[in-house]
Amino acid sequence: MQVAGMKFALVEDQVMFRSLLRRLLVEECRGKVLFEAGSLAELRANVEQLRGVDLLLLDIRLPDGDGVDFVDEMNLKQIGVPVLLCSASVEDYIVHRVSRSFVQGFVHKNEEPNVLLTAIQTVVAGGAFFSPRFIERKRALAANPDTFEKKLSPREQELLRLIGADYTDAEAAAATGISVSTAVTHRRNIMAKLGLHTARELQIYAQKAGLSPNERHLG
Repeated sequence: MQVAGMKFALVEDQVMFRSLLRRLLVEECRGKVLFEAGSLAELRANVEQLRGVDLLLLDIRLPDGDGVDFVDEMNLKQIGVPVLLCSASVEDYIVHRVSRSFVQGFVHKNEEPNVLLTAIQTVVAGGAFFSPRFIERKRALAANPDTFEKKLSPREQELLRLIGADYTDAEAAAATGISVSTAVTHRRNIMAKLGLHTARELQIYAQKAGLSPNERHLG
């Protein structure tokens, strides 16, 4: 599989890691980086440039938001560029969301460089590639009957995401367009389904599962 001559977009907030990725794309893949950014704001301001690339390498957790959410924005704008996510996080919620997104691949940042090269080659060629750490976690979740995705409704998962970001019931209600009393009811139901007894236990559960610790920065 050849990627020489391919055009890439690179979105990564860590400057050193972005530099290493750029070098890999240029020297190892013999491609060209047409656009790079360190935040979602910068990416959104230049989103039309994505129409001219063959692959978008996208970090998930950026200073001002979430890369998986941006993939949904791309679909709304009908930008059909293949996306390869790169992240140091592979918590339950990350796996849950990535598995239900339209991305073509995921590589954990602790994988060897050859894994990333294989992922790039596979996705550019029209295939899908999810690195070993991701596949291992996904299989573990599939075998576990007690995960939040199996116990909670989509709305409850949404509320749990906000709870993980330390939203109050009033703030969660405003963010989701429901009443405060409904938010309180959802919180109680979530705790009952997960077998948790205090607000602190619920928040710790949400954070350990990786439910969007950067949620307050979105938008």
